[in-house]
This record gives sequence, structure tokens and C-alpha cells, in this order.
Amino acid sequence: MIEPNNFKELAKLLSVISLQASERILEIYHTKFDYKKKIDKSPLTLADLESNRIICSLLQKEFPKIPIISEENVKKEIYNHKSFFLIDPLDGTKEFINKNGEFTVNICYLYNMRPTVSVISIPASKIRYYTDGTASYKFEKGIAKKISSNVKYEKTRILVSRSHLDENTKKLIKNIKNSKIMKVGSSLKFCLIAEGKADLYIRYGKTMEWDTASGHAILKNAGGKTSDFRLKKIIYGKKDFLNKPFISHKENFNLNILKSILK
Repeated sequence: MIEPNNFKELAKLLSVISLQASERILEIYHTKFDYKKKIDKSPLTLADLESNRIICSLLQKEFPKIPIISEENVKKEIYNHKSFFLIDPLDGTKEFINKNGEFTVNICYLYNMRPTVSVISIPASKIRYYTDGTASYKFEKGIAKKISSNVKYEKTRILVSRSHLDENTKKLIKNIKNSKIMKVGSSLKFCLIAEGKADLYIRYGKTMEWDTASGHAILKNAGGKTSDFRLKKIIYGKKDFLNKPFISHKENFNLNILKSILK
């Protein structure tokens, strides 16, 4: 187990690892690549596999006793461990295939079953967001800036998935007045709320824990919150790693809005 006094160093290490994976992803991104469909019909590219190989091998070398759970790993069990890594080596594979830049590398360390230290790198823009377990930051053009979700805006800026917007989510957001809908791919949605560029993310469709853990940690340590539709905390380390429908929102968000649409 990695203890809190080492979280800042861990955040630095995860950033370095994510950058190595991002460089390999970009090499493939700028070529003519193919993809295949997995059992669940989601796409899989060489970039997914190469990023996974790099991240898992480096983490295993540094932390051989800590379980590593990744979307692309065959074995996905943590047994009785309270702390482990959750990885999505290429979040937003559809965005990668469509070459719109909205794909990320997600690495999260869960301490006592809670998303705590994480990094989300955006290979196409060379921007990354990360948290050291206490605060969250945006690293851009060589500068790390602390971010906060507590930013006022005249409308409720609602984030929805670019590639997975379902009918149930559409029905929910119709009930929010004076709102602005923003379609964004991958875990970038959490990052936009964390830095105050959006207010609310509603996700009714299927997601897995590795889809949300990194963004959850970054948003939490920027003052925001992620919860299920009953406004209860999200549980991690479940046997199937499947999330329930959830909502993420900025700090000081008007919860009456949520309660009114989630009845």
C-alpha cells in the first residue's frame, strides 16, 4: 500500500508513465491504423494495447504487490486488497478512431477503495490533469496550475457523452431549464467540471470503474462531487467493476436541480 505521505511523488510518477503511454499512442494516431471489435462490440486498436502494455509494465515494476486493474487486462480481480490501480489505457477509443483529439490516458490509485491519486493525459493536446490526493492541477505549456470547480456561470452547462448519448439521459436533461448542452468524449468531462468550464455531467448509460476513477479523483480534489442517482457515493472495487448511473457536478451546485429531475 502507498501511504498519504508518498502521494505527491506518486502523482509525479503517474504523470511520467502517462506521458510515455501518450507518446506511443500518438505514434499510432499519425499512421493508418485498423481496429477490431471486442466481445462487447467496443473498438480495440493497437494504441489501446500498447498503452496498456507500457502502463502496466511500469506500474508492476514499481509496485509489484499492488493489484493493477485495466480495461484491457484479462484478469480483473482485486481479492481482499483495499488499495489498487485502475487504468483505462485509451479512454475514448471511438474518438481516437474518428481523430477528433478527445481521447485520454487514465491512471488512478485507489487508497482504501476510494479514487485518490490520478492523472488524465490528453495526448493530442499534450495537456494533462492530475491530483496528488489533496488538490487538483492542470498542466499546460510547462506550467501546472491549481484548478477549482467553483466557478459561476449564467447557465447550467451540462456535459453528455459524444459517442454514447442515450435516450434516458436526453429525457433527464430536457427537464433542466436555462441550460447549455456540451457533447464531449472520454474522461475530459470530469476535467472540464474540475476546472470550472462545465457544471454537470449526467451519465445513465453503461460505464466501468476504470472509465470514471481518474476523473472522479480529480474532480473530488477540485471541490466537485460524483454520486449515484440517489446522491449516494460511488462504490469502487465491485466484483464486476460495473458502475451504476451517476452524476458529477461542480462545487456548490444547486442540488435542488438534481433532486427535481431524479425523482
